[in-house]
This record gives sequence, C-alpha cells and structure tokens, in this order.
Amino acid sequence: MANLRLWQCLTVLLLLTSIGLLIGVIILAVDKQENDKSSKANSYQQQQQQQQTSCTDDEKSVPEPPGDDKSNKVFSKLTAKEYGKVTTYLLAQVDLHLTETSKATLISNYIYTIESHLSKKSDILGYLDEGQAMPSREAMVTIYMGAENPPVVKEYIVKPVDNPTSHELYQSPIRSSSISWNTRYMDAVETSHIAPLIDDVTKRVDFILKESYNYTFHNCGNQCLMGVWPLPMAQSAGERRNWLAAFRKESPLTEGYHLHQMPFFIEFASSGNDPTKFKITKVIYNNKLFPDVDSLIQKYKNDNSFREKVPMPLGGSRYGSPERRNGGAFDPSSELPPPEQYQPNGRRFTVTGNKVTYLGWSFNIRVPRTSGVQVLNVKFHGKRIAYEVSAQDIAALYGGLPPTGIFMQFFDTSWQLGVQLFPLIKGVDCPRNAIYLDNLFYDSTSSTTVHRKDVVCVFELNTGTPLRRHFSSDFMGPDPTKYHFSFSMPDTVLVVRFMNTVINYDYVFDYIFHQNGVIDTKVSPTGYLFMSPLYNKDPWTNKYGTSINPRLLMQAPIHHHLFSFKFDIDVMGTRNRFETLDITPKSHDHPYVPGVKYTMNTFERKLKSTEMDALVQYDFNKPKYYVMYNNRKTHRNGYKHGYRIAAQGFSKLLLPEDSAPANATHWARNQVVITKYSDFEQTSASKFRQFDVHDPAESFKRFYDNNENIVDEDLVAWVSVGLQHIPSAEDVPVTTTPGKTLTVSIQPYNYFDEDPSFISRDGVVVRRNGNDLSAKVTSYFTKKKQCMTKNTKVDIQL
Repeated sequence: MANLRLWQCLTVLLLLTSIGLLIGVIILAVDKQENDKSSKANSYQQQQQQQQTSCTDDEKSVPEPPGDDKSNKVFSKLTAKEYGKVTTYLLAQVDLHLTETSKATLISNYIYTIESHLSKKSDILGYLDEGQAMPSREAMVTIYMGAENPPVVKEYIVKPVDNPTSHELYQSPIRSSSISWNTRYMDAVETSHIAPLIDDVTKRVDFILKESYNYTFHNCGNQCLMGVWPLPMAQSAGERRNWLAAFRKESPLTEGYHLHQMPFFIEFASSGNDPTKFKITKVIYNNKLFPDVDSLIQKYKNDNSFREKVPMPLGGSRYGSPERRNGGAFDPSSELPPPEQYQPNGRRFTVTGNKVTYLGWSFNIRVPRTSGVQVLNVKFHGKRIAYEVSAQDIAALYGGLPPTGIFMQFFDTSWQLGVQLFPLIKGVDCPRNAIYLDNLFYDSTSSTTVHRKDVVCVFELNTGTPLRRHFSSDFMGPDPTKYHFSFSMPDTVLVVRFMNTVINYDYVFDYIFHQNGVIDTKVSPTGYLFMSPLYNKDPWTNKYGTSINPRLLMQAPIHHHLFSFKFDIDVMGTRNRFETLDITPKSHDHPYVPGVKYTMNTFERKLKSTEMDALVQYDFNKPKYYVMYNNRKTHRNGYKHGYRIAAQGFSKLLLPEDSAPANATHWARNQVVITKYSDFEQTSASKFRQFDVHDPAESFKRFYDNNENIVDEDLVAWVSVGLQHIPSAEDVPVTTTPGKTLTVSIQPYNYFDEDPSFISRDGVVVRRNGNDLSAKVTSYFTKKKQCMTKNTKVDIQL
C-alpha cells in the first residue's frame, strides 16, 4: 500500500512538472512569436525609414556634377575663374587701351559686359555627332570705347576662355553700321555724371514736391521719392534723351512703389562723352511741360490754381502691399493649405550639370545674358528634334497722350533678360520636388561675378488633364451598359521654368516636354502695372488707360505685350523644307441630289522657296498648318517626317511700320518667320534696342531681307505672340496670370509611325471581365516604393 501511494505521488509530481514544462514551452513560444513580430516590426520601420531617406535623397534640389558628358562641356557656362581670366587678358592688351571699370570715365575704354558665346553650330554638331574635336569655348565682350573719336561701342570674341590667347572684333553682316555710342545702355559711369544734375533740380523743387505729394527726394524719412530711369525718348536717330520718373519709395507707409508714381518727370540729355554738355532739358509737373526748372518754380509761385495735391491712395499703406487682405465676406471658409505635389516613388528625371534627361527626352539648359533661357541639343528617344528652343525678346508698347505717354515703349532685352532672373520661391514658384539651377554673370559695376541662386527650376508635373483617353462603348448594342474597353493616360510632363522680372512686370516662362513628342513654350505676364499721368479723369471717355485709384493723378495705360520665340528645328538632320497646309472651303455639286451643292473644307500643300515667301501674317480667314519636314526621310505611310509649328496667341502689331516702336520690334511684324540658319543670326534680341529705335544697328528685318533659299536648308522658325492689356481694378495690386497665358508649340507631324506615348507605362487599360460588369484593370508599373517628403518649408535663396 505504501508503495502504491508513493507511485501515485510521483505520478502527480511528474504530471505537474510536465504541465509546468508545457506552460514554459508555451510561454517561450509566445515570447519568441512576440519577439519575431517585434523584429519584423522593427525591420519594417527600418525599411520605411530607409525608404524615407531614399525619398529625401531623391528630393535634393541641386543638380549632380556634370561628369564627362560631351554636351555638358560644350554648352557649359563661364566660371568665375574664366570671367577673371578673360578680364585679365583684355586689360593686358595694349591695342585696346582699357581702363579698369572702377576707374573709368566717359573718355575711357572699359569693359561693359562679358558673356558666353557659342561656337559655330556646325562645329558643335561635329563634336557631338561625328567625333570631331571640341570647339574652343568663347566669350563675347562688349567694350565702351569712350577714348576713341568719335566714341563707339565694340564687341570682341575672346577665346579660349580657360586660357585666352586671342581677341577678334565681332563684325556681323546683319549690322548696318557700327554700334553708336549713344545707343549703349546706361551704366554707373554715365549716371555718376547725371546724378548731380538731377540732384540740383530736385533740391530746387523740394518745397513743391513736399506741398504737392508730401514726399520729397531729400531729408524725407519714411516719405521719400525715388527716381526710376531710364525712360528713353530720343526724337531722332543718334540723339540720347531720357526721362526720370518719380515714385513714392518703399517704406512702412507705401509698398508696391510701381503703383505710387507721381506726375513729376525730369528729361535730361546725355549725348556724347563730354559730361560738361549734359543738361536738364524739360520738366513735367502735374501733366504740364516746362522747358526748365525755373519756369516751373515761377508758375507754381504765381498761380495757385495750377497746384494740385496727390494724397495717399484709398487703402492707405495696404494699397500695393503683397500682404493678405481681410476680405470679410470674401474670406475663404477653409484655413487648410493648398494641395502639394510629391513623388512618393522618386524622381523620374535627372539633372547632371546642365543636362536634363526624362522619359526619352534629353537636352541642355543654358542661360544667356541678353536673351531668354535656352534649351539646346533637344533629343527625343535619341533623335535630335531641335538644336535650340528659347525665348528671345519681350516688348511692352504703351499708349498715352504726350508728352510722357509717347516714350513709354519698353524693349526688355536692353535690361538683359539673363540678368533679370531672380531666386524662385521653393514650394510656391516651383514645386518642392524641383531641381534648381543657378546663374553666374559678370557685373559691369564691380567687374566681378554675381552668383544668383535658384533662377531656373526643373520638375515633373501631372497637368490634371489626360494626354489621351477613350471609352469604347457598345452604344449600338442592346445593352448600353456594355463596353469593349476604356483607356487613359495622364499628361505628365517635364517643366523647365524661369521668371524674368523687368522693372514692374514678371514673366513666367515654361518649356514643357510631353511624352508624345510635343514641346510647349508658354509665357504668362504678372507683376505690377506701370503708370502714366491721368489727363482725363472721366473713366468713360478716357481712351488711353484706367484710373485704378481716384486719389492718384495717374492711370494704368493700355499696352501691348509681345514675345519672340526661336525654334531651330532639325527634322532628321539639318536639311529641311517649310510648307503651309492652306485650309479653304470648296463647293461641289451633290452627286446624289441634282441641283444641290455641298461645301466642305479642303487643304492644299504650298512649299515655300525663299525667306520672303515664308513670311506669315496670320489671317483668320486663311487658316494654315505650318510644317517643317525632311524631304529625304519618308514615313512608312509615304509622308515626309515633319514637325508642325502651332500657336495660341498670335497678335498683330497695329502700329505703322515706319513708327519707332514698330521699327524696334520688327520681329513682331510677322507672326512666323522662317530663315536659313546663320551663325550671325543667333538672336532677335539686342541689348542696344531701348536706345536704338529709330535706326537700329541690329534689325531683325535683315534676317530675311536677303531672301535666301530655304529649300533643303538648315531652317530656323521665329514665332511671335502677344496680348493687348487694358487694365482694370482687379489688376491691383498685381495683375494675375489666368487668361493671359500664351503658347507656341512644336508638334510631331508624321514624324513617328504612331503616337509615341503608347510606349509609356503611365497608361491604364480597363476591360470587361467576361460577361459580368466587373473590370479588369491593366497597369504597367512593377516597381513601387511609398514614402512622403518631410520637406514642407517655403524657401528662397537670396
């Protein structure tokens, strides 16, 4: 019995031990499972962090180093070191007799600008395509030759820029003469002699300005006037006259100084290089013209009725301010920020040095000094579409009564568009995921270089519109819910954006690269209005402008924006033709109904043989296609490979051809001009145009006046667009872009066998899944990586 009890106790003990061991094993297993889960969770979190880090890397906003890419080398900008070497080399040349700009006077020879100058196109293409030696990189140097008799402006080609050994006078066959001294742009050397004359006048009329505007030029605290010049008004060729306009200066009391122009102007003459002959020639006060300041003072003292005060505008210090208004009923109900654009799977484009690649596209970005930003060596799937696409020139032609209204004609390349590029606001001007490019240019005042950051941005954009789509419905069948298939593809594009700010206006330029081979060039004006004196206070009978604030004796005048674009298109090579497809209605006898006629549109091909034959003045009664094609390359359907030029915004220059503004903007006389390529016809822009309107040394008309053959030649298309602007109250404080965007496109025209966007993975196809109503969706993406940027700040690099 005792043994039996012993065995029972041992059995119970063994059972309890087994249960304990089992519980321990379970606990260990559970712990292991939890540890595995924790390990997996930590691994997932690490993966997420790695993906987040990867996304952050993808969103670096600066280009990668250029490496050894050939196009990067030949299209590269001048470095600060190269600017210095060119300067040092030229100062050492005894034949030029140069003086350092900081020590120069009007009777000195000194450097005004240094800028990169491209070698001949044939040499660059030989290097890129045929393995020839890289052409030397060159600089174009503009020198003010005040020591010569008579004084003149000259330009020299200096090369090679990394170690200059030669300088050659630049002589262009399109120039009618040398560059006149009086057509040069104003610089600090000249204005140092004009400033004392202005200072003397403004001191003498200080009491008039104080009583009239409560603002003055001297001892003014927060209520100062500032002078803005030049506003050229040469009456004839060779004359140099300019106006200074008075504005209320930026201060806590006034912002947006462009809207605070006062009706006070000073005209000064500064022809030649003898500053002792510079003089004040006219003064305008409250829309009255005086031959000198003494006449104004005498009139003001003797005639109380002549005096007129200009108080602060309605709205006070808020008027013209960029700050948000408290709109009352107009306040948005939501305080949520706007949508953001992200790329959770990383960028699909790269910027290496100045070279951009994107889904079959490749090109180089270059920032000239005078004209707009260029994209060069533009290729699509390895084939060059264009050697150059670029904005060229900007003009704003204003209306108004004399005396001041007639000199408000602005030709913006005189201010040099490359210099008028300023830092973009990251996250606003461009998406946060953009890559930004800097600009480096020569400053004529200091003889040093200026490094301006973030002036061009590159980004991918979903436009929100399908590039292509179709819903193939069974609308003829008995069941209207049935369909065969549906497909769509978003129009996701690459954008190169830059913004020129020329005094008051900002011009937003976009070069847009679509996945179907189309390139759009767009421009949208915004910024502050320019003002002129208000002569007619009745808003319903004023024919020249809009009074935008009843307290100001100024108006926002009617004006015409004009823009010039260049398209050096190379269709399957550089030997191309240009034709129009003229669309006309034609009537026919109806074949089935006797006595009845029917009318339909037809088109006829017309080959253009010479430059004059190809001039286009757009006529709505005669619509056309404009096509550049290669007659030696035949499409599989029998057509010639081509590219079409299309525009939304053709605008007629209404001024007579013999008027000075029209003479200076001859590139706008025709909406399309086709010229044979010439290395001397690089740009329709000119930095001398603002002071050279009567007899320009560089006239665009000479590009086609020689009427060269354009059949099977290297062709360039020059396209102008524009818009008329009659300002309204909603243009204050700044005019907005909607409704003002102008576009010029080049589009493949029988260039491909079919739409090239069908090789893109961006498209989606939806088909019926058997006979039921469910859908089978086909998407072509395989690699997916999800992450979100942490960069949410708005930034600007000044």
